[in-house]
Amino acid sequence: MELNPQQTAAAAYSGDARNILVTAGAGCGKTRTLIARAVHLARSGADVSRLLLMTFTNRAAREMKIRLKREIGPLSGKIQAGTFHSFCLKAIATLPKSFDATGLNVIDGDDQKALMTVARNNLVHSMDGSRARKTPKAAELLKFHSYSRNTCQTPEAYLPEFTDMEPEQATLCCRIFDEYRRLKTERGYLDYDDLLWCFSEALDRKPDLRRDLTGLFDEVLVDEMQDTNPLQFRILRHFASERVRLFCVGDPAQSIYRFRGAEFQYIHRFGELFPESTVLRLTENYRSNQEILDLGNWLLAGSPFDYGEGLHAARGACGLLPVLHDFDGVAEEAEWVADAIEERRSADIPYSDMMVLVRTSFDAKPFEAEFIRRSIPYRYIGGTKITESAHVRDVMSLLRVVRNRRDDLAWMRYLQLWPRVGKVRAGKFLEVMQAAEDGDFMRVVTERFGPEHPAVTALAGALPLAGRPRACVSAATASLSGILSEHYDRWDRRRQDLDLLVSVAGRYDSLSDFIDDFTLEPMTNTEIHKLEENDTVTLITVHSAKGTEARICFVAGAGPGTYPHIRSFGDPDAEEEERRVLYVAVTRAMDELHLSRSMERRGAFFMLNTPTRGEEYFLAEVPENLALREAHGGKPRTSGGLSALKDRY
Repeated sequence: MELNPQQTAAAAYSGDARNILVTAGAGCGKTRTLIARAVHLARSGADVSRLLLMTFTNRAAREMKIRLKREIGPLSGKIQAGTFHSFCLKAIATLPKSFDATGLNVIDGDDQKALMTVARNNLVHSMDGSRARKTPKAAELLKFHSYSRNTCQTPEAYLPEFTDMEPEQATLCCRIFDEYRRLKTERGYLDYDDLLWCFSEALDRKPDLRRDLTGLFDEVLVDEMQDTNPLQFRILRHFASERVRLFCVGDPAQSIYRFRGAEFQYIHRFGELFPESTVLRLTENYRSNQEILDLGNWLLAGSPFDYGEGLHAARGACGLLPVLHDFDGVAEEAEWVADAIEERRSADIPYSDMMVLVRTSFDAKPFEAEFIRRSIPYRYIGGTKITESAHVRDVMSLLRVVRNRRDDLAWMRYLQLWPRVGKVRAGKFLEVMQAAEDGDFMRVVTERFGPEHPAVTALAGALPLAGRPRACVSAATASLSGILSEHYDRWDRRRQDLDLLVSVAGRYDSLSDFIDDFTLEPMTNTEIHKLEENDTVTLITVHSAKGTEARICFVAGAGPGTYPHIRSFGDPDAEEEERRVLYVAVTRAMDELHLSRSMERRGAFFMLNTPTRGEEYFLAEVPENLALREAHGGKPRTSGGLSALKDRY
């Protein structure tokens, strides 16, 4: 691997510090340095089976494994690399008794919601209508429950302090959470948070287990340290407490997931939190030209926090400053962005070299509408996950039944696909199933529905193929396509999703691993589709954009009330995170950066009419030497004659 002096010093560090933090600015190669560290240890004679690489997404973990194999060949297969969740699941599955695990079926968000609904109904069914209506719905309850666990707070402490619930209502919510946990235990289910929680709690309670399990490793290498939440941090502390070395890389300026529980202070105060540590800095950026970095450096320099030395571009300056564009309305903003994209495409710049960054899926809608109107090919990242789509979840319900005959939620979804099978009939079947032996389940389902019932034949077709994931998924999709095509419109497009599901299953040796991966980290439609049209504009939310880049970037809606967002006002930590969100957006650009803003947006109106808030707008006073300004007043001229006006009106 080619490394610069800063990367080499970090990867080959052999000083006195046990714990190493490498802070790397955007585009400075922090993941490359992490992999280089593992390669250095392997080539120095370390036992690579005693290395553990931890990251936050399956996609990142797969990329690590590919790059490691490229560098050290088959030896890379001995290195354990994966997400926090997958590592904890593997440990729990290997030692279920040590972790007091009653089951190993990981349920996804939709099933968690279904189970929380049952728990809520069990507690509020006897209440009067007014009290029942005031009780939060399942989705909100799940959000509270998950956040309290990931931030290591009890619901009893979290709800009164961070919500506006009255004491009686908070107490009821805590009882619902207890019921939800009881239902999970009863059915042998684990949700996402259980994987980390059970692992950390067991190591807290069982010092011998902590010593023996952490003792399997000499060094833990952690990517994206800035995204660590308190529960994940506790897991790292378990390793450090047993003298296992930590090698962490991250960027404090890209800590933007506070809403998920990520704690900025863990990377900002690394030296205080981990004794015997050192902090190394990477400042050479390989992505952007210096003009773009100068704007990013200026943005961070306005912070009360010290983010370290500014970045410098390995490629130097190009003479092209970022541009701030002002518009009267959102429609004009979207039209100009589309014009700019078409202009560059006519100059033989591929669509795939262009990216439009928006704050939310709502903010993306005007741009989607304009792209569709003009037939500009685009892909949207930040929306629906393919494995959260109803038709894919229907297929997954059959696969889950094949894996585990006791998966009640999967049975309920699967059976209700078929005509004349509702909740009552499916529920009665489950009562019989619960009393039956595992080996009798096919007899039970056949007796209840008849040997020729499609629910029975579909199950019978998939069951013998459980050991061959691709064949099993193929059989499941084939047997369910008929009924699913009756349930859903646009079936031709949905059918492609199922074909892709079969293709992805071919990468797995185990059906259980396939299900767990898709449950732990559902893929977006964009990630899984092998698009025939690769030349597309990327329309993406900023929170989905970390790790991405494009030659030409349009940061849309960059007006008052968006950076920082209105919701952050009054909370200094939240406002500071908003600065980091804008920094992430700015630093996606490689060659050309445009920031557009419209005074029509609700946030901008609020800011303009609230003078005391104007000073918090990050782009209010950008120095003239860092960015050009361009005002787009009035209605843009329309070409194309009456037909263009017809399209618009």
